[in-house]
Amino acid sequence: MQEKAQKKILLSEAHQKENLNIAHYLLKDGHLVALLSDESKLVNDFIEGLDPEYKHNCFRQCLDLYTEEKITGVVDRVTEKLKGLDILINGLPGGANEAVLVETSPETFGTDITSDFNKVFLLNREIVRHMIREKAGNIIFLLIDDVLDFADYPVSPVHNHGRIAMMKSMAKELAPFKIRVNSLTFGIYNRGFSPSEKREMRRKLEFCTLKPPIPTWEDLLPALDALIYPSFKYMTGQNYPACIGTSNT
Repeated sequence: MQEKAQKKILLSEAHQKENLNIAHYLLKDGHLVALLSDESKLVNDFIEGLDPEYKHNCFRQCLDLYTEEKITGVVDRVTEKLKGLDILINGLPGGANEAVLVETSPETFGTDITSDFNKVFLLNREIVRHMIREKAGNIIFLLIDDVLDFADYPVSPVHNHGRIAMMKSMAKELAPFKIRVNSLTFGIYNRGFSPSEKREMRRKLEFCTLKPPIPTWEDLLPALDALIYPSFKYMTGQNYPACIGTSNT
């Protein structure tokens, strides 16, 4: 694994709780982090609550409308502020339970999915334009394991497999430009379970291991290091699990 050199990172969907935890983890490792979100208050509150040693390495970029013009402007401002860009992390999209959505809003399910994919596509396309000029870059998609549906987790298999398909396609196209594209799938973690809920969750997971541990979200975040500091420069087009063995995404 490479030495932990400082990286210039853009994190999307930054207002989501798990993504803010990721931002804090990256800042503690000494990285420069730009937070992209349409929820400016949540991100501002996060930055204001940071220790002074981290605050000067964290920047907010608001994007309330995903048009080509606005995205181009945001990416230009981020690269100017960070003086470059090494990594784009496509943050977790928000924990929507697609099984519930397709039952409650079947008439809009398809259009909502399409709209979300369009946003991801437009952002990644603009980032890729920048990285191709530099002939270097690293793009990471974050997912929550859709096998966790059995454990009553909000899962998004359509989003997951769409993002994985996009990741694999991008990886093949961008390999000649020395741009790596991978995804990281997080497994079970403690979402604030009560003691009884935690016991029940461990019971459900016993098919995987005897009395399986249920880590905190923060316990899983060091898995990011494997993609931020890859030990093999041709590691691209892969979906890596950060879980205790339940993944089938």
